[in-house]
Amino acid sequence: MGPSSSNANDSDVATTPLAGGFAEPSEAEWLALVDKVLKGAPIDKLRSHTAGGLPIEPLYTRDETTELDDGIPGLAPFLRGSAPASGDVNGWSVRALVAETAADEISKMALEALERGATELTLDLRSAVAEGVVDSVETLDAALDGVMADIAPIYLRSGENSAQVAAWMIELWERRGVSPDSAIGGFGADPIGTLAASGTLATTVEAALEDLGRLAVSTAATHPQVRSISVDSSPYANAGADEVQELALVLSTGVAYLRACAEAGLGADEACGQIELTVTVDADVFTGVAKLRALRRLWDAVAASCGASPDARAPRINVQTSETMMTKRDPWVNLLRVTAASLGAALGGADSLTTLPYDLRLAAQGELGRRMSRNTQLLLQEESNLARVADPMGGSWYIESLTDELIDAAWSTFQDLETAGGLPAIVLDGTVQKLIADGVADRFARIATRKVPITGVSEFPDINEPKLDQADTGDAAAPRSESSNAVTTIEPLPQIHWAQPFENLRDRSDAYLAETGSRPKVFLVNLGPVAKHTARATFAANFYAAGGIEATTSAVGSTTGFDDPQAAVADARESGASLVCVCSTDDIYAESAVDIVAALAAAGVGPIHLAGKPGDLQDALQQAGVDEFIFVGSNVIEILTRVHATIGTPEVNH
Repeated sequence: MGPSSSNANDSDVATTPLAGGFAEPSEAEWLALVDKVLKGAPIDKLRSHTAGGLPIEPLYTRDETTELDDGIPGLAPFLRGSAPASGDVNGWSVRALVAETAADEISKMALEALERGATELTLDLRSAVAEGVVDSVETLDAALDGVMADIAPIYLRSGENSAQVAAWMIELWERRGVSPDSAIGGFGADPIGTLAASGTLATTVEAALEDLGRLAVSTAATHPQVRSISVDSSPYANAGADEVQELALVLSTGVAYLRACAEAGLGADEACGQIELTVTVDADVFTGVAKLRALRRLWDAVAASCGASPDARAPRINVQTSETMMTKRDPWVNLLRVTAASLGAALGGADSLTTLPYDLRLAAQGELGRRMSRNTQLLLQEESNLARVADPMGGSWYIESLTDELIDAAWSTFQDLETAGGLPAIVLDGTVQKLIADGVADRFARIATRKVPITGVSEFPDINEPKLDQADTGDAAAPRSESSNAVTTIEPLPQIHWAQPFENLRDRSDAYLAETGSRPKVFLVNLGPVAKHTARATFAANFYAAGGIEATTSAVGSTTGFDDPQAAVADARESGASLVCVCSTDDIYAESAVDIVAALAAAGVGPIHLAGKPGDLQDALQQAGVDEFIFVGSNVIEILTRVHATIGTPEVNH
């Protein structure tokens, strides 16, 4: 092919729009089509919200982003990334969490992680130090036996003992011939986070902040690649803080630590270089992306206000997948959750990422869970090549708008926190605890009505899933009390799991099964043929299964359906079920439900539930004997808790 034809083709490619053969639709045309689908319902029906209450619109257009300045990766305000685009396939560090107590297990888990894909470690020594397993440089050396401390960055998490453990780590580096200039890692000093999580400090908060400042000064002077301070949002996220609260609390904590560094004599640039930010992301990919993008811009603003130069304001962000989203029931679904969360962290520009294992909440955590948590990241890096593009979600009208809204909301909340006294004052007086608790109560209410579904737990539960060792191990949360001689005490933040209310009911069902040999049962009184009763019968079966109650029916109920009240009574009694639920269409309810319910009630069969909203029949059905109506939007937890109480299933302590 000659030069002329090549040039002609190049010209054709350059001037032919990708969508050139299609007319550009207008927003009005789109709205008209939506109106047809909604059949006159308002478009607000398609609007949803993030956990923090930020609106998610059904449509985003160029108009939402025309005034937004997205910047350039590696340059302030770092919205698009803390570092310039490099095309490096390994754009973030795979950080493994090692939280064992025995020294040999710490060494074993650390080596397993580093040999099989992890590039750095978070070494959680809180329990090991509290139990005296690690109490000197010698015992720390034993715990890190075989770990090449000159190659593997080690980030410590040792609670209020961070200064002491840091001293042991420095001495260990010296013993192993690691020069101060080449040592890489972090000391994890975070007294405010420690207090919030455990409820205690062995000293005053003021003294703890002075210790933090001194540690930062000495580290900055001797170990240029080590960060002494961790601003860790996980205590708040583990207590149920939403994305807005989490970012605001990171900023407030960061300001407190920057002030402590300044009072210790450290300049703003050096102080920023001592801080690593740790945040969590859950399975909401887009909110996770927006959270990290927003955090970089917010931190840039905070650091700038403290006098840091532009180059020093780029934050180092470590990300951990959420603990609150993890379930004990159907734990395999956790693989999907952590994969989605890891994707959000990668697309959002995390500098390092810890993907928690799917079996985190099981007592018998195994090598498979750890391996899959590492491999999830390796697949994202080496198969999906996510790190080859800087800020891959940048330019999306949705992501840009969500990021901007999150920045505004988090900054406003941060200002409110500072006005109220800022951290640590607002954790000492309970302001933070109340702020988070109010949001948690609202979210649990939405979970109870399944407006926020939990796959495998509140939706699509497998009541007969294979039995696993489901003893809750408390996850990676801080010990509730780290000091027996506490000087500072507060009400600690709780460790919550969104699935817990449903899991509590499932545990009661398991205990009942162990006592009686069978699960609590509900008998489905299906009215009319299969085509009529299947929809609500299926809904009811899943409704009860979410609380560990097994749905059953008879041959008549599963085929022709009941039309004879006495046949329904006889089959319900024969089933031995603890309650019954009438299932069919509204038309059939109008024809025969009252008579069927009255017969069941007269025979002493019950409690009696009915699937679907009763409408105009409510009074008649209740007078006939219906105790509960179950439908989309019902409070599943409240209804099934009453059922368990009526049946008498054992309470299970957690």
